[in-house]
Amino acid sequence: MEDTVLKLIEEAMEAGEGTLSKGQSLDWDSIAVLTFMSLANERLDKNLSANRLNACKSVDDVIGLVTES
Repeated sequence: MEDTVLKLIEEAMEAGEGTLSKGQSLDWDSIAVLTFMSLANERLDKNLSANRLNACKSVDDVIGLVTES
């Protein structure tokens, strides 16, 4: 699941595959957050809170949020 979430973050941020890693801090904009929410809903069947996702500051934070949902 962690690798899948990592790839979805990269896709949402329009970053190249393999450019992000666990533990890395995120500097994503609101469009990337919304894109990730849509991808997570579509591919992982996860409905994430925009407020909670926006509060995530690292790849690990996002992985934790997705796995607890």
